[in-house]
Amino acid sequence: MDVREITHLLEDVVPGTAFVVIEGRTFNNLPDVPEAIRRGAILVITPRHLPYDVPQMVAEDTREAATRLADEVYPEWRTLRLVGITGTNGKTTTAFLLRDALRRLGHPPALIGTVVWDDLHGERPSSLTTPEPFYIRRILGRAARRGARFGVMEVSSIGLAQGRVRGMRFHVGVLTNVGWDHIDYHGSFEEYLRAKLLLFKMADRALINADDPHASLFEREATGSTFLYGEGKGDFPFEIVREDADGLHVRVEGCTVRTRLVGRFNAQNLAAAFGSLRLLGFSREEACSSLQDARPPKGRMERVHSGRFHVFVDYAHTPDAIDRVLATLRPYARRLIVVFGAGGNRDRGKRPKMAEAVERWADVAVLTTDNPRWEEPKRINEDVRAGFGRLRPAVIEDRRAAIEYALSIAREGDVVAILGKGHETYQEVKGRKIPFDDAEVVREFLLGGRGDD
Repeated sequence: MDVREITHLLEDVVPGTAFVVIEGRTFNNLPDVPEAIRRGAILVITPRHLPYDVPQMVAEDTREAATRLADEVYPEWRTLRLVGITGTNGKTTTAFLLRDALRRLGHPPALIGTVVWDDLHGERPSSLTTPEPFYIRRILGRAARRGARFGVMEVSSIGLAQGRVRGMRFHVGVLTNVGWDHIDYHGSFEEYLRAKLLLFKMADRALINADDPHASLFEREATGSTFLYGEGKGDFPFEIVREDADGLHVRVEGCTVRTRLVGRFNAQNLAAAFGSLRLLGFSREEACSSLQDARPPKGRMERVHSGRFHVFVDYAHTPDAIDRVLATLRPYARRLIVVFGAGGNRDRGKRPKMAEAVERWADVAVLTTDNPRWEEPKRINEDVRAGFGRLRPAVIEDRRAAIEYALSIAREGDVVAILGKGHETYQEVKGRKIPFDDAEVVREFLLGGRGDD
């Protein structure tokens, strides 16, 4: 049987596809099987026999069966030099910096991450930071067929814990930082750490942020060669030579890189990308030139308006990320106005900690919905409000109204930070994805002449 593609996503199906049935709590594509067959699926990998006239591979674990088949269909994936990036914050920015640098060097890589998947046949919005193991092989294999030599992957703690990168070998494993996130899934911070450590058991070279309090643990547990990057320390020491609202100038390994990135934490992300390039075999000069004028990806400290006041949109949705973003913006703000919320059906323990981070830096807090999913926004906001002390937030459940309120009260010299959703173009509400884009809401409001006159 000539299987040419493997997927669990109906939109991917073309003649010659093996279609993988997955029945999970939040994803169930069993109803898609008839349409997949109509579109040309020649094999269905299924947990039980189905009443369709098509060859079927019955397997209790369809993911594992599909992954074994993917190794045969996409053997080219093994030829790529892979960089795996893990950490609570900074994965996406580091991955995009590295992807853009490799492009400039004439080596466009495969990219797998929170924002997009790119197999060099075109980018598509991602649905998981670290997708199914057979789908990882599909992305990497298809990119290799288009001439890719490198692959850049964000590797989440959940993806590691679920074995989605099992059987893979990374040329470089990168640690950006470790903070509080996904504790609802892992059960404890120790288990969260243990999941992160797994990447460094499958990496030939570990590139670790020396400024992170957990650096020594990762350095000790890594099974490959270890390298450090940090402010004034490590194998790739960096120094911030200029920092303002227009961007960072960072000296790393004796080379000055001028960027459009904002925030000291982005100097760490830049150094991680620089170190990755060096460990992939590029010269200091190549790494330096390829990172010049680096810009943030959409929704990562993205400045969406500059005028009498500034507006930034950022994906920060953990206490640590909120703290870093607001600490960065504070020096540029007469008043710092923060719009944020917490996601539903996710770690309740971090909600009051998010409020504490906002209160540390903000003059005005506007508490709203994020992705409430199946939870009631009122209950989510009550959990968040428990973390406030001196600061009394304005609570506006409607996210559009909350953003518009923040913009309407902004005055000369203020900074408005809209946190939590970043690049996302939807809100998840009771099983539906409703179109919503923070940056577009800002532009619509200001273009309508209702602010920054």
